[in-house]
Amino acid sequence: MSRWLTVCLRVVILAVAVLGLVRATSWAEEAYRDRVAYREAPACAGAHAEGHCVAQVRGEVVDKGIRGCPGEECHEDHRLRVRHGEESTWLSVDRETFEAAHVHAPADLRMWQGTVTSVAVGGRTTRLLPDSGSSLLWRLAVCWLLLGVAAFAAAVPRRPPAGFLAAGWLLLTPTAVIVADTVLLGTLGVGDVLFGALLAVPAVLVGVLGPRIAKARAGNRGF
Repeated sequence: MSRWLTVCLRVVILAVAVLGLVRATSWAEEAYRDRVAYREAPACAGAHAEGHCVAQVRGEVVDKGIRGCPGEECHEDHRLRVRHGEESTWLSVDRETFEAAHVHAPADLRMWQGTVTSVAVGGRTTRLLPDSGSSLLWRLAVCWLLLGVAAFAAAVPRRPPAGFLAAGWLLLTPTAVIVADTVLLGTLGVGDVLFGALLAVPAVLVGVLGPRIAKARAGNRGF
């Protein structure tokens, strides 16, 4: 591909990425505002989570089960089916809450706009992200990836190390999302920093060591 065509292609990709980033930023802002509204919402006067308030609802465990597959590396999804009012909902909970629950056990629920955000059974509690919380994480990931596309189109040269840098950026997505989410909500702590740093290790290894390995191999082929 000629240099002129390469430049044109980069310009087109950069323009698309920047436009997408602008839209994605406002898209993420909507989820962020909903998340803040949930965190600052007062308790509802009654047991119905209508409007911008959090309801305390009394429920009952009517079933429990584990989804997963055989094998040590398979992730088991511990689930409780909880009835509240005329509805019942399957909820994924942590192992402690699952083991503390039994059929017909009472369950204390926190609900936000019809979604269960917390379930307490037998003295154990599992907190669940509201829909806006999960949405914010996905939207932050989209913003990070679009930012990467824009940066690579604008600055990264077309050489083999570029593939390692792109892979490193992709692997860095979970860390970037965690840091952005905790900073935006003002909840960044030592544990968040350590967890984000741990997730960043594969990205750093690929992004830093990968280009060096590619350069070393290219040098060896030159002899």
